[in-house]
Amino acid sequence: MSDSLSKLNKEQKEAVTHVDGPLLIVAGAGTGKTTVLIERLNDLIKNGHAKPEEVLITTFTEKAAKEMEERADKLLPYGYVDLWINTFHCFCERVLREHCLDIGLPSDFKLITQTEQWMLLRKNLDRLDLDYYKPLGNPTKFIHEIIRHFSRLKDENIPAREYLEYAEKLKLDTDSTDQEQELEIKRVNELANTYHIYNQLLLDESLLDFGDLICYTIKLFRERPNILNLYREKFKFIMVDEFQDTNWSQYELIKMLVAPKNLPAQAGNLVVVGDDDQAIYKFRGASLSNIMQFKDDFPGAQEIVLSKNYRSGQNVLDAAYRFIAHNNPNRLDVKLGINKKLEAAQSEKGEVNHLHFHTEQEETEEVAKKIIELYKKEKETGWADFAILVRANDTADKFVAELSRLGIPNQFI
Repeated sequence: MSDSLSKLNKEQKEAVTHVDGPLLIVAGAGTGKTTVLIERLNDLIKNGHAKPEEVLITTFTEKAAKEMEERADKLLPYGYVDLWINTFHCFCERVLREHCLDIGLPSDFKLITQTEQWMLLRKNLDRLDLDYYKPLGNPTKFIHEIIRHFSRLKDENIPAREYLEYAEKLKLDTDSTDQEQELEIKRVNELANTYHIYNQLLLDESLLDFGDLICYTIKLFRERPNILNLYREKFKFIMVDEFQDTNWSQYELIKMLVAPKNLPAQAGNLVVVGDDDQAIYKFRGASLSNIMQFKDDFPGAQEIVLSKNYRSGQNVLDAAYRFIAHNNPNRLDVKLGINKKLEAAQSEKGEVNHLHFHTEQEETEEVAKKIIELYKKEKETGWADFAILVRANDTADKFVAELSRLGIPNQFI
């Protein structure tokens, strides 16, 4: 057994050495899922199952992708440079840069930021022909809401043409003179038309937004099966991190890559890592049901639960579990009949205390004093070992002011 594998627990080893067929890894917080993904990449390459460029790993943030790349760089022998460890958007941009002409996209397309989206719509308000949504004053809030709506449409891979057809069908299928119903039809038609104009504005300016990256990649694979087959043959193994946060479009893209029509779905070498208790992108269209849908799409999938936590003491884990259990029965524990209650690897139990104060000022002062007390008490403790989590920026400002007043070095993120 290699040195790296000897450091893994039983479930981690089982996940790392898995080779054939789909696998669902339910990985709780602090259970080493990143380690498992990179060790599996190493194991596949070392044992000759795949070359580095034949493995695709997708994750959600640039930071996570960079961390994985750095870990892989340290683990793999020298000479392996063509790794596909990307966010979904970076992967799609890489594909579209290579094949954009195949679906008529400009080869020099530029990605547009949310601020630039706002500016584009603001500049072209007169072209939108708004009535129902015509802004009475400052259009800032209206434009942000419209952009959010468009982003959700692209999360669900709804093209402008389909939205227009849906809106037109509403008009044709309704013969009622009910005023509320007429207003709703007018509202939907106006949104559909605005969505169509927005997408045309992007194309006219050789621009793509982040949702376009995934939607156009799906379009490329659907309309150019020869290109889809190139990538199906290229990627022998696909791993998806933070699977619980994937939206419909992202999951559809993965299924297209992993399941050729001439093979049963359960034959795909797809590994997804997720935990319903850590879903944070629900507001962006991410669906917790993806994990359950995965079970339906890949009925032969193996399941591995990682529950050994290397980050916190047992008291902390137990308190967190008592809170999250209030989400039952809408959790995987109940739906799949699994036990993912976390077990601490460290012997130190950890403390969870609730301190109640009468005023905000009293709270900030006492929290700062508590930090100083613990700092002086624990010999190996540094200022960077403390964190204060808040709901809003204005709450953070009060703590920053108090910490600074007492000379406690701090960083506000």
